[in-house]
Amino acid sequence: MVFPGRVGNMRNRRLAEILMDAEPIRPVHIGPWTAIGLLIVAFAILEVVLPQLRTAIAPRVSLATPRDIVAVQAVSSIVLVWALFGAAWVLLRLRGQTLQSIGWNVSSSIWGWLLGFVIGVLYAGFVVTGMIRAGAPVLTDWSLFRILVALGIGISAGVCEEGVFRGFVMTQARDGGAHWIAQLLLSAILFGLAHVGWGSLSGHEDMAQMMGTVAATAVLGLLLGAIYLASGRSLIPPLIAHATIDFVIEPWLLLYAITGGHF
Repeated sequence: MVFPGRVGNMRNRRLAEILMDAEPIRPVHIGPWTAIGLLIVAFAILEVVLPQLRTAIAPRVSLATPRDIVAVQAVSSIVLVWALFGAAWVLLRLRGQTLQSIGWNVSSSIWGWLLGFVIGVLYAGFVVTGMIRAGAPVLTDWSLFRILVALGIGISAGVCEEGVFRGFVMTQARDGGAHWIAQLLLSAILFGLAHVGWGSLSGHEDMAQMMGTVAATAVLGLLLGAIYLASGRSLIPPLIAHATIDFVIEPWLLLYAITGGHF
């Protein structure tokens, strides 16, 4: 619609600005539930391929201490989440969507920031308190090892896991007609199951550790999903909350899982 006259020119310019800011219409090749299914398949493949690569590389790398093992595991985890994020990005393109569609570059409400702050502080504080009681030097060790592992995992988990499990999964579930509660539960369950491999980090299957990790991670997934919804589906508050939690609790969480509680 074109408006005549001086007022019309102003409206025309405003209409042009809105049209320029809007996302272009892209072809849709797959449905939302197909996209989620393909993401799960991609994760399953990565969970098979990456451990095999790690096993093949391990004999060529000196792993004299638990911290050496943690460093290799951290690199493997970082590669995994970035590969999964890449798969989600490809699936987004097939859905005719962009990263902005799932919450990137989307402004957040103040409630999202407040909830993210509260959950980040409480969750990290709870885990750190338990680790200090178990003997982890969380407050005293500021070695390069601790800083690099914390930054690497924190940034990667914040960007990739929030982009995948909150942004991608919850958006596709919404597009598939799921209620917001179902979106939360699906995101949390998949997030928890994605960490089931932590039960074998010590070198043998530990069912108690596996179930505990899945349950704790699923709870965290619920909380991060709540931040995402409270933020108006902006990824930034849950991303920062997740990254901050990992900055604080790593590498102690990995050390605990690999050594069975020895730091």
